[in-house]
Amino acid sequence: MEDGSILGDLASVDLTKEMISIGWEPPTTKTRWDLLPLVVMAEDDVPAMIEVPSPLSDLVHIRHPRYLEEFKKLDLRWVTAPALTRLGFDIGGVQYTATPFIGWFMDAEIGVRDLADSFRYNALPEVAKALGLLEDGVEDLEDLPEYERLSILTRAQMELTYAVNWSYQQARVSMSDTLTASMKWCRYDDDFKAKNGFRLPADPYWLAPPQGSIVPVWHRGGAPNYQPKPMICKHVQDPLKAWGRERRDDFIAVKPLSAMSKIQPKRPSLQQRSITEDYYSTTQNERNIPDITGSEIHLQTQKSRAAIKGSSSAKIHIEQNRLSVSVYFCSSGTFAEKLAVKLHSRLSDMAENIPNVFVRSAVKALNKLQSSSIQSNELVLAVVSSTGQGEVPPNGSQFIKMCDEHGGEQLKTHSISFKYAIYGNGDSRYSATYNGAAVLIDQRFRKIGGLPLPSGLFQGDTSRHVTALQALSPWWAKLQPSIQDLAVDSPKLRRMHSDDVHDKEQLIESLNPQAEARTRFKFRSAELQNDFNTASVVEVIPPIRENYQGTYLVTLDIRDRSYEDLTCIQLLPINSPAKVRRALRALGVSALDKITFETTASTYSAFLSQYIDLELPFPDDAWFASISSTTLTNSDKEKMRSFSSLECLEYLHTTGVLPAEAALTTSVCLALPLLHPRTYSIASSSSFSSPRPPHASPTSNHLSLLVKPLPSGRFSSTFLSSSSSNTPTPLHYRLLPSPATTNLLSIPPTTPLLILATGAGFAPVRCLLQHRISNTSYHNTASISLLLGLKHADFPLVAPTLNLAAERGVLGRMALVA
Repeated sequence: MEDGSILGDLASVDLTKEMISIGWEPPTTKTRWDLLPLVVMAEDDVPAMIEVPSPLSDLVHIRHPRYLEEFKKLDLRWVTAPALTRLGFDIGGVQYTATPFIGWFMDAEIGVRDLADSFRYNALPEVAKALGLLEDGVEDLEDLPEYERLSILTRAQMELTYAVNWSYQQARVSMSDTLTASMKWCRYDDDFKAKNGFRLPADPYWLAPPQGSIVPVWHRGGAPNYQPKPMICKHVQDPLKAWGRERRDDFIAVKPLSAMSKIQPKRPSLQQRSITEDYYSTTQNERNIPDITGSEIHLQTQKSRAAIKGSSSAKIHIEQNRLSVSVYFCSSGTFAEKLAVKLHSRLSDMAENIPNVFVRSAVKALNKLQSSSIQSNELVLAVVSSTGQGEVPPNGSQFIKMCDEHGGEQLKTHSISFKYAIYGNGDSRYSATYNGAAVLIDQRFRKIGGLPLPSGLFQGDTSRHVTALQALSPWWAKLQPSIQDLAVDSPKLRRMHSDDVHDKEQLIESLNPQAEARTRFKFRSAELQNDFNTASVVEVIPPIRENYQGTYLVTLDIRDRSYEDLTCIQLLPINSPAKVRRALRALGVSALDKITFETTASTYSAFLSQYIDLELPFPDDAWFASISSTTLTNSDKEKMRSFSSLECLEYLHTTGVLPAEAALTTSVCLALPLLHPRTYSIASSSSFSSPRPPHASPTSNHLSLLVKPLPSGRFSSTFLSSSSSNTPTPLHYRLLPSPATTNLLSIPPTTPLLILATGAGFAPVRCLLQHRISNTSYHNTASISLLLGLKHADFPLVAPTLNLAAERGVLGRMALVA
């Protein structure tokens, strides 16, 4: 300021002076929260300057739900995301100096450092006074003894950090809390050390959050702080000094994108690259404060202590007739671990009332489970999330490797018939990888001699619940009675040797328990009856053809049902009548024959059509071992592993295994893979008037999808290719909410919106454009800027919507990349 005082961030004084020296003009009315411009300079070039545009320059106002007026008077704010720019990538002795990156904040970064540090905004004394933390008569914190000042500042820091997190949630801006981030790092660091024998290099000054001992990572101490290359690090040259070497009047202004009123199906030039943010929301539903010792979480609660009450020695001896329950988790994040902790808590509660059940006190990563340590009276429970394309996360990969290397030998020689159950924490909207890791771990448990409980592999579906914690409750309802039954009957769990023929046959039979399959199909029956409706494919543009590289515009007739804009739809693409007839012939049953297991499909025709994915292979290798036919050799069984389920049925028919007696027919049907739904974003608006497709009912509602054809795609290739162009093809569907996109409907018409999309990802954008075209309040606002990447074949599908949006003034700026 003119009087020499500092209004804003004390740490940015030198940077602000340099900005002014190369031509930046501060606003006439200055505030504590004015953003500096962006400056970019190529080597041997002059600096180019640009102001941060709105809404990227919007700030989050810090409020507190219990101190609304007090924080309103404080008028604290902060930026939405940490964009770090003064960094370079160091590799091979060369530093590449333009290596910026953006992410999301952790609450302590703002509440404990940016706003609170004495050499930044120094907000804690103001917060303490506003919240009335100072006693009457005390005007200045400096007048207090040090221990009282520390107590007040700690309280102010805690409330400010809470206010930061709460405010970002209210503003729908992604933020990570300190405990979650710390637990993720600890878990990743532990897994890395277990695999490689050493810890990752890290700077403890930046790694350890400043709140202290309640944060698990605090107890780590110093990590190895060396700097391996290549790496991202501070610039060799100080940008401020580099700017100063250039002339003040040579800075470059960046030009904006030009508006486009009409969109033509050709490749326009991209005049400017734009940057936007992807916001990912993380809901924290429950806090567990663990005591970290080594790599295990020892739950120091009354519940866990009650489970081991009465032990007179440090090493607990479990009597042979007691059921021992251990809980494991497998996840690349922290949610499966939190679910495992919650499960452990429920088990400990239950164990207080069942003296024959012992719950082990530690929740461990699955890699800690060794098959040689499993006892015959043990129940192993696992909570499993998938990573990547359905792979097993790193803290379960060693368990998979151990089972693959030793599982076969163990089953032949000295197996342990332990019990197990798995909760898969999955999302059916990702149908291709839905609970993939849980399925793989289920197979490995069976491989080392595990016997699944009736609740067996429970595939949780977070898409149907607000939180995954709610999804855990149905599994617990099935699991609890099974554990109670085991507690009464636990002596029957016993070690089996290779000469125990009866028990070994029983084990092989249990590798594909019909009870588990019946439960799985019964659950699908309830879904079909209560959640799914019937729709028909009435139009596909362009017509289906082989090796098509573009995207299909698929129109569904959903009859009398309505839908909300910017939501999702799950499709259950039933098998074609021709393939169902082939399966019926192979089984040797007629279409109207009654089935003998519990589903809403009363006939084999309905079961094979609506419940089974005839394109997938048999999901369980152990099923082949259960076939004791002289006409089916080991070579035949090995060949069938590469077949689809339909091909397997026909091969069994060819070799004489089918048709068979009712028991084997039922066994075959229960071993067939379940048909999983596929999820798509809806690409049309319910308020937009579009031409009615041919063959569509004049009284029905319709919606559109953009579908990218994939090789062997269950809906995009198999189902659509078997659909008739003249007769509407039926399938089942259910509508799903999509809060991340539905929130776009509440954005005011004049608020600028930057959208990036490619290919079939244009679907929700098409819906949003149609929604705004249909609503006159959005006309002539030109508030949407769109960067769209498309294949040439897709231009005819998107051009009508884009042209109409430009004509109505909904779309302001547009860049197409072919």
